[in-house]
Amino acid sequence: MTDNRLMCTLPSMKSILALALAAATANAAQDTNITITAKGAPALVLTVPAAAKISASHGMTEIHVTGLTLCLWPVDAAKSVDEGVQRIAEVIKNEVLKFSASSTNNITVAGGPAKHLVGRGTEADDGDPATADVVVFAAGNAVFAACVHGEGNQASEERAPMLAVLKTAKPAGAP
Repeated sequence: MTDNRLMCTLPSMKSILALALAAATANAAQDTNITITAKGAPALVLTVPAAAKISASHGMTEIHVTGLTLCLWPVDAAKSVDEGVQRIAEVIKNEVLKFSASSTNNITVAGGPAKHLVGRGTEADDGDPATADVVVFAAGNAVFAACVHGEGNQASEERAPMLAVLKTAKPAGAP
């Protein structure tokens, strides 16, 4: 005897698997790659949500999407991550003034060593107290700084989305 209940559930399971695959494909289609230059040449590729608004001015690239405003700069004067860390207050001064790191953690970005700095400063636009999370990393021969910042806990709230974007980082031209 055949149990018809099992036969009825198999198509449903196939439908669920098909929907899951379609959703995964749709999510992948919602991401897009952007390329950031350093010293006038493509240097860094990041994957961001397709809905992200990207703007660039005065050497800074800003990625804005719900729950995240990520600022990125090439640190052209730095030849290493450590040199980038030494210059960070100068690099981010148009967003955060008087940045002082209270902690530094070693992480990996773009397949290499990076420094994640967490600290405080003041908002450049209005002088209010600010918190900031800054990651200094290298992609190929270029050094970059990535920053989320804001008043209150905004930087810590944007930390996970920032690190998720940076997890996709690779040097331009890399497979």
